[in-house]
Amino acid sequence: MSDKADPQTMADFFKPRLNARFKTWLKICANCALCADTCHFYLANDRKPEMIPAYKVRFINEILKGKVTIDDDYLKKMYETVYYECNMCRRCALYCPFGIDIGLMVGLQRAMLHNVADIQPAGLKSAIESYKQFGNQMSLTQEDWVDTIEWTLEEMEDYYPTLDIPIDKENVDLLYTVNAREPKFYPQDIQEAAIIFNAVGESWTVPSVDGWDDTNLAMFCGDLGTSKMLVEKTFKQAEKLKAKRVAITE
Repeated sequence: MSDKADPQTMADFFKPRLNARFKTWLKICANCALCADTCHFYLANDRKPEMIPAYKVRFINEILKGKVTIDDDYLKKMYETVYYECNMCRRCALYCPFGIDIGLMVGLQRAMLHNVADIQPAGLKSAIESYKQFGNQMSLTQEDWVDTIEWTLEEMEDYYPTLDIPIDKENVDLLYTVNAREPKFYPQDIQEAAIIFNAVGESWTVPSVDGWDDTNLAMFCGDLGTSKMLVEKTFKQAEKLKAKRVAITE
């Protein structure tokens, strides 16, 4: 267990982030269970009471009231609840008579685990480290990215000899960004986008440096610092290339 994961530190993380909306939600939940049947985890687990959406945010109140022992077992249960018993689809909020957004509160609990206890899925942690070092989730260097664009075009020469994927072209309508998995595993997706853009005469480009990966997996564990960094990189490229709009893949 992290040395920082003590009840007071965890409570101190929650307190400034519990605005009027969050405080109201925590107080007015009537435990009516109308949210239960909206949750696919509840339905897929034989309607276990522990899977009712409203029950999944109990950790916030428990920690704020200081009536719980923070140990490895408690943190493990909290981790399993917010990552493997809820995917923050927010369907339950649509059916709650009070409009309580369980998804947002689950996200707050994820953020606390990440920022205070350094607990998050290994895949997310790896992606965040890659974002910080390489600017994308797949640990591609900028040379890898540009090289992929170039050989992707070469592969298409026999089929679309006029096909172009502009790199760092200025004064365009669209700055096109991709999921980093595309140049890593699915370059055909980039080819297909290029075919469409060229067919309709779109004014577009891709950046050659940081900002081309439009994924933001850091937000799934509440790492707002990394999330902000990624968005800023993309918009910095848009401003540099004088692009009117930013387009994302998918």
